[in-house]
Amino acid sequence: MSRSGRRVEVSREKLVGVLLALACLAFSAIGLEVNDPADFTYVDGVRGQTVDIEQAELVVGDVQVGTRLVDRGRVEAETQGMFVLVRARLEVPGPSKVSLNGAQLITGDRTYNQWSSNTLRADPGFAQEEDLVFEVDPAQIDDLSLEIWAAATVQGFYQRGRVHLGITADNADQWRQAAEGRELQPARSGATEALP
Repeated sequence: MSRSGRRVEVSREKLVGVLLALACLAFSAIGLEVNDPADFTYVDGVRGQTVDIEQAELVVGDVQVGTRLVDRGRVEAETQGMFVLVRARLEVPGPSKVSLNGAQLITGDRTYNQWSSNTLRADPGFAQEEDLVFEVDPAQIDDLSLEIWAAATVQGFYQRGRVHLGITADNADQWRQAAEGRELQPARSGATEALP
């Protein structure tokens, strides 16, 4: 009863609607908790050396810079900044498939997302090599490092590789000059091969 002595009635449809809204809110809260960022540790390395990550071996090899991306002689993209192409190889000697589908380049104060959404993925006993491409600000490339990890919806604890590319304050000008007017031709799809 209300204070005025009148009785307030709620229709069944409104009650069902309110209950459904509350259920949706509860489900959303659960979903947000499940998708909270997982805990991870960094596995640090340098270009050309093997990094053990997620029961696999990662080697970041060739690094190229340019201002145009080409495919079969046709310019696909051009930038006023700089493209960085990173060739990475994933070898899986263990029993489970490994997929590293999150990647970014970082400096002290900048993060660059991948230009394309290439994924390093290999089955047990196989290796895959992939070209990862990023667009960066040439003025901010000192100590550029590749961060790479397995981005999964639900995952508790994992490793994130962080590999220094060899670009430092001392040689950054050489990398900038090397990029000017240069064309890069990323591989169209990753090469897969069986491990010996």
